[in-house]
Amino acid sequence: MRKSIKQFFTSKEIEHAFKIFIIAVIVVSVFSLIAVNFINPVYVVAVDLLVLIILLLFKFPVFGLYLMIFIYPYVNWQFIWGDFNLPYVDLVAILLFLAVIIRLLFDLAENKKVQKLTLKKIFPGLMFAGLFILASALSLFNSQYFGAGLKYLFRPIVFFYLMFIVLPHYIIINKRIFKKALQVLLLVGIIVGTLGFLSVVVKQGPSWMAYRAVPFAFGDFNPLGGNHNAIAEVMVVCIPIAFVLFLQAKKIKKKGWFILAAFFMTIILLLTFSRSGWLALLVQLLILFFVKYRHKVDKYAIVAIILILILAPTLFYFTSGHQIDWVKTSDANRVLMTKIALYNFSEHPIIGNGLNSFQLLVGGTFVYSVEFGDPLESHGFVQKLLTESGLLGLITFLMLLGYIFYKYIGAYKNAASEHFQLIILCLIMMLSGIVIFELFSTSYYLATMWLPIGIGLAGVKLYGKSNV
Repeated sequence: MRKSIKQFFTSKEIEHAFKIFIIAVIVVSVFSLIAVNFINPVYVVAVDLLVLIILLLFKFPVFGLYLMIFIYPYVNWQFIWGDFNLPYVDLVAILLFLAVIIRLLFDLAENKKVQKLTLKKIFPGLMFAGLFILASALSLFNSQYFGAGLKYLFRPIVFFYLMFIVLPHYIIINKRIFKKALQVLLLVGIIVGTLGFLSVVVKQGPSWMAYRAVPFAFGDFNPLGGNHNAIAEVMVVCIPIAFVLFLQAKKIKKKGWFILAAFFMTIILLLTFSRSGWLALLVQLLILFFVKYRHKVDKYAIVAIILILILAPTLFYFTSGHQIDWVKTSDANRVLMTKIALYNFSEHPIIGNGLNSFQLLVGGTFVYSVEFGDPLESHGFVQKLLTESGLLGLITFLMLLGYIFYKYIGAYKNAASEHFQLIILCLIMMLSGIVIFELFSTSYYLATMWLPIGIGLAGVKLYGKSNV
């Protein structure tokens, strides 16, 4: 255990942190003994825990980052206090953000080299994120529920940028931290894949579709929540990460383990029968193929491969998949939601109908209520943005994504070696896969999408010569 901890922190850091922690416990205990005479002991204990956690994250912000990564897909696992609830990954992100701000203030007070940090270094893509936030704010002028829309502006929109892009980009300052972050991310992929595998093993049914990989629940506890797509979107991220670690490994045995991990997660992804997951994997493989072998294949072979890869799943869908009841229901649901989105977009095409209005608009559509019951969130960020923040919202969101793609690709072109290029190529595959996936899913403002992107952005900063 001690050896594993030292892989992440030096002995000097551990010793120093232990001394600070002991002093903090003594100080907090003294104040708590006084406070319990005036305040409910439950609140006193809660404040004590928060203070100690923030202090720990103040000393070891990377520990907070690793913890965020470890729990990032479990959005159904939430901290609940009365009417207040939020996913634990969001709670850890908030505490880490506070700790980082306090650390910055201390560094400024001690005249450390904080002056070298610029807005560009701390806030990647600030201009594009700012434009998207501004476009989202403008949509509030058309909102029927201004208060709810304003809350939605700060969480999740401002929240996802600060917590899942800025934090990892700021904390991951060297390749050692980046590699450890990827190792934690791969561990998450294996755990989530195992949950999907367990659901396949314990199921029985008359058809092969009954054995699809879905989130496995331990009694009433289901940390992943959702459906098969909750498994698939993690696999889409973690399969390329396994290849990054394969490229970083020096020993043959370790390389073999990473290949086995990638193979296992690919099998689980296929077993989800997630069409968006399959499409994302297909795009990732096409990127790898064309970048790696573009000079060895003539244009006719490339066209033939593309046609086969497009026609094969299309043929399967219309001959078998389209006849499955849940597929037909899902398709009908998506088509109707898209029609509702386009109709409401036509009502307010420039700034949209207001943040967090999509489900309200769908729920107010009589046909949808009759056919499908309770309204669902938009399955895809295009329909979501067109409805809620109009063309301005969609364009600025695509500009933010475009900036991120530009930095990934720029780093690939300017990398110092072919080895570094391959690492960045895998990160580009990861980025492309999750963006394609969110064209058909609902995690476009959550850690599930943005935390891997933020980690990758820090990685291309380290492995590419271009300044992020």
